[in-house]
Amino acid sequence: MLHIARIGLVLLGFAASAQAQFRIEGLFGSHLRVAALIGGCGVVGYLPRVSQQVCAPRPVGHWETVCQQVWVPGYWRYECVPARFGVIESRCGRRFFGEIEPAHTVQAYVQGCYRTDTRNVWIAGR
Repeated sequence: MLHIARIGLVLLGFAASAQAQFRIEGLFGSHLRVAALIGGCGVVGYLPRVSQQVCAPRPVGHWETVCQQVWVPGYWRYECVPARFGVIESRCGRRFFGEIEPAHTVQAYVQGCYRTDTRNVWIAGR
């Protein structure tokens, strides 16, 4: 591995110091081709596979969707009610536009209930 790194650094040094072209081609999992063109001279080299591909055994089993009933406890919910505006009639019979009901907050209790939750579970095979 150290040898491959040294070759790469040497080729990059040549490419930086002179008018050069540097090209790396390859198929991963196969061989890697490194080519450098310096001036009019070309150097081409083939590097062996850098690391061995390790294949872990594929797990045997499947995913299954499981439904489960879950209790959700009750809670207090607060709702803001905006002010209402409209035409108001005074004692003298004059009409004008104004606030009929001011803005306020309403407190309501939401009862607890059961909720169905789904989740995926890995079922190991034999």
